[in-house]
Amino acid sequence: MQQLDLIPMAPTEKGTPGASWWAGAWECRNHDGYFQTREQGRGPWKFVIYGFGDDDVSVYGVNPFGELIRQSVPIDQQDRITILGRKYGRDNWQH
Repeated sequence: MQQLDLIPMAPTEKGTPGASWWAGAWECRNHDGYFQTREQGRGPWKFVIYGFGDDDVSVYGVNPFGELIRQSVPIDQQDRITILGRKYGRDNWQH
């Protein structure tokens, strides 16, 4: 078990941009209000898509209280999502 698993984190701490924590085998972080994960703490950080619309997707975010919320962001014809003005391809999101 990783040492970080033994240190409890208050939900409001998770609501702070830049916060990171472990949930089982997944390293999680608050990326400026958007939720990202990576398995075993390795590989690229990935946004988690909850659902798809015609020209947008619902991704998980983290509110100031540390709760997961759904946020709508655009997706283009090349399957790139736009978050905080930056485009991310399939290597940077999972569904």
